[in-house]
Amino acid sequence: MQTASAVHVSEAWWTEACKKVKNAVVFIDNYTAECLHWSGGLTRLVNAGAKNVKEFSSFESGHKEDVKAVFMVSSAVRDTTVTILQDIIQASSFQYCIIITSAHPNVHTYASYGGREADESVFMSDLEEDVLTWMGNRHYTVEIFNIPLVVVPYSENLLMMPSFSKLYPLLGSDIPRISKLQQSLAKGDKIKPVENLGEVEFHHLPHEMRILIRQFVTCIHSILQGMNARDEIYTVGHTSRIIGTELDAFNPARQRRKTASNKVSVVLVDRTLDLVDASSHGGDSLMGRILSLLPRLYGHQLDSAVNMAPLCKVHPSSEWTLVPGCLAPQGKEERASAVLNTLVMSSAKEALSIINKHVIKAASHKDLGGGTAKTTVKATPENLKENIQQFATDIDAFSENAGLLQQGLGVVEALSDPRYVHLDQLLSLEKSFMQSIGDPEEICPFTQIFQLLKTRGTHGVSLDDILTLMVYVASLGGPEVFTQKDEYALTNLLSHAIVEDKKSLSDAVLELVGEDIDEVSALRTAQSVADQLHAISSTRDHLKNYRYVDGVDRCYL
Repeated sequence: MQTASAVHVSEAWWTEACKKVKNAVVFIDNYTAECLHWSGGLTRLVNAGAKNVKEFSSFESGHKEDVKAVFMVSSAVRDTTVTILQDIIQASSFQYCIIITSAHPNVHTYASYGGREADESVFMSDLEEDVLTWMGNRHYTVEIFNIPLVVVPYSENLLMMPSFSKLYPLLGSDIPRISKLQQSLAKGDKIKPVENLGEVEFHHLPHEMRILIRQFVTCIHSILQGMNARDEIYTVGHTSRIIGTELDAFNPARQRRKTASNKVSVVLVDRTLDLVDASSHGGDSLMGRILSLLPRLYGHQLDSAVNMAPLCKVHPSSEWTLVPGCLAPQGKEERASAVLNTLVMSSAKEALSIINKHVIKAASHKDLGGGTAKTTVKATPENLKENIQQFATDIDAFSENAGLLQQGLGVVEALSDPRYVHLDQLLSLEKSFMQSIGDPEEICPFTQIFQLLKTRGTHGVSLDDILTLMVYVASLGGPEVFTQKDEYALTNLLSHAIVEDKKSLSDAVLELVGEDIDEVSALRTAQSVADQLHAISSTRDHLKNYRYVDGVDRCYL
């Protein structure tokens, strides 16, 4: 018997959820909408009979004639989520409400009652009563379902969960805040303060982080349950240890292991143990470059907005407003799914060649361009663009291959972007830093970064570039690379740079500094960056192996 993959499990969940939407107005939050985007898109809900689809927002409501509503939310129904739910229902005339939440009943109970034992059915019953009150008639109908619509299936071998993007591993710099929280909750009792990450347990964490971990654990359990899997859990890193312990002790998971027939290994690894790949400007696949260069699709974390003007023959300066394309496959277009896998797994050169062949084959099948597709010459962004533009003259061919064509234009846009060369320049710097770390006679990498910080204007690098290079070097080299002397130079140079560039700072840097930028806020930000770099450089200190870089080779966990 073949084991169901996580992608098949997710597909089954969406199939079940779509059974609820017939003749309903669907309200969906951003995280769930992003998962839907990769699992059939808006068309899936429409084909299932949804009357309308709206954002889960207090500014939305149903029409007077709408009597059925379905709410798809990614979190526990509490706090802001409850407020939005109440606002929508009270502004509408619904008689039948279905709430589909990705949060397990255990998460709702834990979020509401903390660590205290409570009957999960009590919370759900209370929520139903509240919804009936908001609807204004206790004879109306309310149903609540736990369907974890949290998976983005990039391919059969790669899935992501955008709703857990804020679940970031703990760093040593978090210890003071955890200790302060621990002391505040002690209510005068004498307790031993937490001194290092090895001593941090689940109950030491902030309440919101505990809820997020609990929901992550229940979603992993639900995926394994759909796979009929009996898991063996392995962890590398302090936060992974905490999560692994919770997954191991989760009662439904313990019951599942007694009956499940498919043995699997679950390996949880703290991303912070190796931020080199995450902060590198290189990447082994074209998808990394596309996500770096193209703007994000609005409201999304995992897809890019593709300019459709070349295919629609609209001049960039035109007053026409074009809905952007994207990289996610459209409907059941298998070719687009194969191309997406190529973007993720292959180099830029290989991916370009494969996509061009797919486009040429699709054009030949529709007899477009009079056979002028460039099949014999080397695949280039320009050739691929010309081959794609042939579809602009045939709406049927365009519609049939929409997913492939959007992906092709995304590749063209990324490879033609002037910043593509800039990323190669930053990659060259990374290689020089790697050599410096491996050779004690070379200049210290942070000394080179500080010089780059002073001359960033003439070298065409931004503060974002420099901060990313700092993370790269700190993670690559360990504690010996970033010393106390380096910290003094960093706080001084970085604070001055923030003040000097305050009118052109990116949103990411502004999030670190805050709205009011002055010498004090800049210095505070620079000191925070230094603390984070120290923490990143020492994340592997507790490991017995793979702690250091030997020459120019990296050791992966």
